[in-house]
Amino acid sequence: MNDHPILIAGGGIGGLAAALGLARQGMPVRLFEQAAGFEEIGAGLQMSPNGVRALKALGAWEAVEPSCVIPSEIHVRDGLSGAILQRIRLGKTFEDRFGAPYRVCHRADLLAGLVASAKRSFAIELNTGKRATGIEDAGEAARLDFADGSSATGAAVVAADGIRSALRAAVAGDVTPTTRGVIVYRALIPLQRVPPEIEPDCVTLWLCPGAHVVHYPVSNWRNFNIVVAVDGQLPDEGWKTPAHSGEVPKRLPGTCVELALLLAAPASWMRWPGADLPPLPQWTRGRLALLGDAAHATLPFLAQGAVMALEDAVVLSRETARGQDLAAAFRAYERQRRARTAKIQQQSRSMSRIYHASGIVAAGRNLTLRLSGPSLALRRLEWIYRWTPDSPG
Repeated sequence: MNDHPILIAGGGIGGLAAALGLARQGMPVRLFEQAAGFEEIGAGLQMSPNGVRALKALGAWEAVEPSCVIPSEIHVRDGLSGAILQRIRLGKTFEDRFGAPYRVCHRADLLAGLVASAKRSFAIELNTGKRATGIEDAGEAARLDFADGSSATGAAVVAADGIRSALRAAVAGDVTPTTRGVIVYRALIPLQRVPPEIEPDCVTLWLCPGAHVVHYPVSNWRNFNIVVAVDGQLPDEGWKTPAHSGEVPKRLPGTCVELALLLAAPASWMRWPGADLPPLPQWTRGRLALLGDAAHATLPFLAQGAVMALEDAVVLSRETARGQDLAAAFRAYERQRRARTAKIQQQSRSMSRIYHASGIVAAGRNLTLRLSGPSLALRRLEWIYRWTPDSPG
């Protein structure tokens, strides 16, 4: 086992998960976050069974679970008529089928649980206010450079600095995010402001021409998370761009009364362009490795972006514990993760087209949903949900 610490750039979900995984394997870790504190500004997220298993493997599930919500069902509804097209029960039968529960939470609550778990580990050193600007494999060690002119040296560097990674080029060359013709909006409202026409205890997906809406409760029933995706283009202005007043309802005309009331409820929305990454030529180079969105950012339409980063962390830490040199461990991690994350990316793009269909295509989609029932949908998700820490991918 290498006595020198592994350096991690990025204190988001992927970086903290990697720190926990490596520390549990007996490796010292130094993590560097560019912000002054650990905070997550994104939307809610769906913690599918594979994500729960990853958190358990990382030793963080007990810290995260209290903030999660147990939804009763998943509903798929037509956004124009309001009709329920499909309902999936999320109780014991679902949990028995996939071997772990399904939960929903806010990204900030997941991050808080990861931070709390990391602070309990003597093997993890957390640093804030350190913006990483460069990495280098120096042969017997690796170096991480910072905007303040300082640097750190360790056994290896894991770059978990997101879709706009400043470090990715050192590993994979000049690869930039690709916008996919979708604008994503998010809002968070207190649960008591949810219109009575909306069932607040369900995860609900509304399908509309050129758009879809997802909503569910988060933060242990204190808040209600709403995400809207519509066809369109935006300049990449980051995650903190406020939407114009009334912009979201105007982009979804003709919706049923229930959905229209919900879209009018938030006082403000944030927006960003939906983007992902094209396939990278490589994720690792010697003692350098990319993880999470830095390696395989995806559109959110399978609700697997954060979960893939958790899985990455489990696999990366498992491979580094096998006693091989770190470069070989990183290559093994990449081999096991590339195909699965690429399939998630591809299917997430496909879901956008299916969700946003109109006319006769939408009518066919709705009929299929009604006739097939939940069994077909669950079979299609098995390859995602049945992942375990011992899986090859």
